[in-house]
Amino acid sequence: MSIWSRGDRTGRVEEALLMLQGQRIIDGLEILRGEAKPYRVRVPAGIVHMDEDEASMFALGAVVGTFGGVARQEV
Repeated sequence: MSIWSRGDRTGRVEEALLMLQGQRIIDGLEILRGEAKPYRVRVPAGIVHMDEDEASMFALGAVVGTFGGVARQEV
């Protein structure tokens, strides 16, 4: 079973960023296909331009930074 609706890497990166936006971890997202750095992620410091590799690592770091403490709490 997969949590992703799209099977390609680009789709998974886009879905991860949309999830971060939905959880209000990032303030906004714009994707401009055809650009060298198509992902525009809005955070409190400003708009960060990223390529697919940078966006995937950003998404991973944002999730770990936000939910990592919850995952380590003892029940």
